Amino acid sequence: MRDVTTPGTPTAAAAEKPAGPGGLSIREFLEVRAERQSGAVAIIAPDGPPLTYGRLWEHVGDVVGRLNSLGLGRGDRVAIVLPNGPELAVAFLAVGAAATCAPLNPAYRAEEFDFYLSDLNARALIVRSGSDSPAVAVAQARGIPILGLSPVSRAATGLFTLALDARSSAARVNGHTLVPGFAQPDDVALVLHTSGTTSRPKIVPLTHTNICTTARSMQAAFEMTEDDRGLTVMPLFHIHGLIGATLAPLAAGGSVVCTPGFDVTRFFGWMDAFHPTWYTAVPTMHQALLTWSDANRSAIDRCPLRFIRSCSAALPPQVMAALEGAFRAPVSESYGMTEASHQISGNPLPPRVRKPGSVGISAGPEIATMDELGNLLPPGQKGEIVIRGANVTQGYENNPTANKSAFTNGWFRTGDQGVLDAEGYLFITGRIKEIINRGGEKISPREVDEVLMDHPAVIQVATFAAPHASLGEEVAAAVVLREAASVTEGEIQEFAGARLADFKIPRRVIFVKEIPKGPTGKLQRIGLAEKFGLTASPSDHSGAQGASIAPRDALESRLAEIWKQVLETSAVGIKDNFFDLGGDSLLAVTLIMEIETAIGRSLPPSFLIKAPTIELLADILRKGEGASLSSALVAIQPNGSNPPFFFIHAVNGNVLNYRPLSRYLGADQPFYGLQARGLDGEQPPLRRIEDMAAFYIEEIRERQREGPYFLGGGSSGGVVAFEMAQQLRAQGQAVAILALFDTYCPGHTANTAARKVDRFLGNLLLRRPKDQLDYLLGTLGAKVGQGVRGLIRKLNPGSETSLARSMRHVLEANREAVGHYVPHAYSGRVVLFLTSEAPERSCFDGRLGWSGMAAEGLEVHVVPGDHDTLFAEPHVKVIAEKLRACLQSVSADSLVS
Repeated sequence: MRDVTTPGTPTAAAAEKPAGPGGLSIREFLEVRAERQSGAVAIIAPDGPPLTYGRLWEHVGDVVGRLNSLGLGRGDRVAIVLPNGPELAVAFLAVGAAATCAPLNPAYRAEEFDFYLSDLNARALIVRSGSDSPAVAVAQARGIPILGLSPVSRAATGLFTLALDARSSAARVNGHTLVPGFAQPDDVALVLHTSGTTSRPKIVPLTHTNICTTARSMQAAFEMTEDDRGLTVMPLFHIHGLIGATLAPLAAGGSVVCTPGFDVTRFFGWMDAFHPTWYTAVPTMHQALLTWSDANRSAIDRCPLRFIRSCSAALPPQVMAALEGAFRAPVSESYGMTEASHQISGNPLPPRVRKPGSVGISAGPEIATMDELGNLLPPGQKGEIVIRGANVTQGYENNPTANKSAFTNGWFRTGDQGVLDAEGYLFITGRIKEIINRGGEKISPREVDEVLMDHPAVIQVATFAAPHASLGEEVAAAVVLREAASVTEGEIQEFAGARLADFKIPRRVIFVKEIPKGPTGKLQRIGLAEKFGLTASPSDHSGAQGASIAPRDALESRLAEIWKQVLETSAVGIKDNFFDLGGDSLLAVTLIMEIETAIGRSLPPSFLIKAPTIELLADILRKGEGASLSSALVAIQPNGSNPPFFFIHAVNGNVLNYRPLSRYLGADQPFYGLQARGLDGEQPPLRRIEDMAAFYIEEIRERQREGPYFLGGGSSGGVVAFEMAQQLRAQGQAVAILALFDTYCPGHTANTAARKVDRFLGNLLLRRPKDQLDYLLGTLGAKVGQGVRGLIRKLNPGSETSLARSMRHVLEANREAVGHYVPHAYSGRVVLFLTSEAPERSCFDGRLGWSGMAAEGLEVHVVPGDHDTLFAEPHVKVIAEKLRACLQSVSADSLVS
């Protein structure tokens, strides 16, 4: 990165030796490794040449000089908002070597960035060049200089240049005394926020000595050597990923594989490509890997691991045993926290004893248990876990109240309850602090409280931890409403979702008249889950805890009876999720028809996306809001940091059957469905593909004003997506991906078969499950049946529900549109997903007529299933895996072009 160091920058100062002998710092770690093993690989990534220790050390020196030239030096806070990957790992090392690194979660909303940048007193913000992160606007408003990071991966992975962003309101950092050169052992290298329960999130400053002590301790505890290679899947804005997965292996002279983050579908491919000797993750990640381990047995056998590490949440003994059986490697469960620079204890590797259920022995600091009066307790006696040592923070920043309660006689009180056995093994028995630990993500209830209190209908709130079968804990909130105010659980969640990261949104909202209080009048969070009857459910679905909540009025009772009938179940609670109880797109149509027959209200099929419970549906019916759910754009999964994927309906116009595809794409992939106009029965359906495309483009541009766009469509929906891509390109907009799922090219000789399949499937979907068998048996007499049905509709119009009538009109319009559409060659690339079981496949060229229709090429993927079942279990999992790989393969260059 020598090209970014301008003449006159303090490069010489950056090369000076530390003043204090015997200390620990990032600079010393990297310098020693560069001298001993300059050509050895330090960092490697799925894309780009490996980065050696020699080149890493040289690059860090250049960055130190560059930051100094911009007025940033020792003690200055530099916030970093970058996606996971090698650039973030190197930025952490380089910024920490020059100043104080403050990495932030890229998923934060603007309000959260505003809080953290202000609380940190950030002197600069580093983002990817051209980033549209909300952090950029916040930095502009606060006058914080913005530094654009541009990867230079052609030289080596992780290298980058830094330049002042054109949107930056400051040319350099002024108004303070610059202290140039490398940071010293006692300088603060890293600041992170940790969450409290009765106060705002606290700043934890960690010195070079703190974090390097932990790195050395982990090196010793796991006997890491230069031959070890760690596979990093943890986020690098978290202490686990920064120290446990990055700094510790580098301190040992080993190498680190920096991935884009945890992805169960790519994990075993990374194992095959890079042959790691270990990895570290949170329990939920281990559990996800277990579900894929059998299918990837050969990769595991080819790439044996020396050990597996688990930290940041409790690892069930059953999961530990299953992991060891699947990977044939020992699993070490560890205990750590931000205030301890990550690791506190860990189970030793064989041949030493590992005790399931224990978090092991000390991995550096002294560990003890203490009573409420500050007395240390003997082995076997339960108390608060306390620690002290060179890795422990010296105190929270600007928070004397928190420090007074956190430190007793030099010991740091962790807030966790536990017991040490006679051999020094630590067992955690409970949580004293009220912090919510959602699968390793630490959440401050107070922070959520403050957001929910901004809602005009809320007068009081207490956020608390509710048990969860797989995450350990989930976010719940008890809410008291203002007099005469009315709001639903979904509306509270939507309100929070606009202001908080997704993992902080309460999954359960309990409306109460009064929140339980203690003797002093303080709200008592601990015990609220038990008071409200919230328990973890093995089925692990969002409505499990609501199964016992009975209908509260006649409308909810009538809806419950309909749900029982359609789902063929004996018990339904008003908070139960329709899909978690076994509902699917076919049953959803049946449910809507039954509701219309019983209550006289018609709703579009997509209503179940926004109102999947009886409680939410009843609220919509009471308020008469059915029409508000008839928009063409349906937010099946609106959250996530990736570009949104827009999926166009098939011939029946419905998008509910794509919900499983969205779920398997993951929580970070926004997924929107485009349902046909006319399903609400109020607007006429469109009858030309060109008109559909233009209408849907208007809809998606309300959500995403500019490209590149990610488009897809199933069956005839692929034809609409194809025309949308044509029109978008004609408007000067980029289309990153155009994915067609078993879509037959109109006008091709094979299209006759496609239209027959679409017609058969559409007619089948119009029927209730109990009537579908009769339709299948009567297919041979279809023409006669069609005439009879038409006669019945004329003689008895009331026999057809408005939804059935709307769906029939949409079917007819879509078939007409496809039949008259004449496609022209597309200037871009097309990704075609072909089903493997279509009987008519042998009758034509095997590419459904799309050969020669894409100027930049036709990419073909064969997926299991047939035209009717490709989006159903179990085939949808495979489709999602292949689609996710396609989405991730889009290069950064194409995204900004």
